[in-house]
Amino acid sequence: MKAVEAREITFTYQGQTSPVLDRIDFSLEAGEIAALTGLSGCGKSTLGYCLCGVIPRLIKGDFSGEVILRGRPGIVFQDPDTQIFMPSVEAELAFGPENLGLPRGAIAVRIADIAELVGINDLLMLNPAQLSGGQKQLVALGGVLTLSPDIIVMDETLAQLDAATQENVKRILMTLKQHGKAIIIIEHDISNLDIADQIWLLERDGLLRMPARKASANE
Repeated sequence: MKAVEAREITFTYQGQTSPVLDRIDFSLEAGEIAALTGLSGCGKSTLGYCLCGVIPRLIKGDFSGEVILRGRPGIVFQDPDTQIFMPSVEAELAFGPENLGLPRGAIAVRIADIAELVGINDLLMLNPAQLSGGQKQLVALGGVLTLSPDIIVMDETLAQLDAATQENVKRILMTLKQHGKAIIIIEHDISNLDIADQIWLLERDGLLRMPARKASANE
């Protein structure tokens, strides 16, 4: 089942004349990982914002086309400080489910499950300000996952992590894939594209080049 479809997405920021995205078309199945790559400034994050509704709801400009999502989206930004604001890691993980109106017991179970998956059980009582950059990124990911998203956008989340934490995050993403999540990794470092089923190249002219799909072992 297609979890994400983009149809003729075109976007131009206010004050600019040339589109940063130009007639973008793609689809992604549930249980697949796509890697979106390209040079810095080519519009990768802009496309991620379109998929999650940040554009055009919060960031204004000339938007056209259609994004079809079959499930709840979630986005993890490159800088975790932009989305962490609670006084403890546990409170950060609880914030989303509380706003969904989940019962207290269900929230506690969800926090325990996500903390185990992400590997932050020993951080729950700490203030995020005390954490390293890599630990903060895991907390930001955990905060998104407590919302049970079906579609996850990783906006250069791996860029500032050391090699060990990168591998840990990729392990988490592979687990999420096995649970049927559709995942889009926005990444300029091609060494981090090894877990992707599809690799998409966004050019500076705003065009998405023909996706390349990995061949399966049976092909």
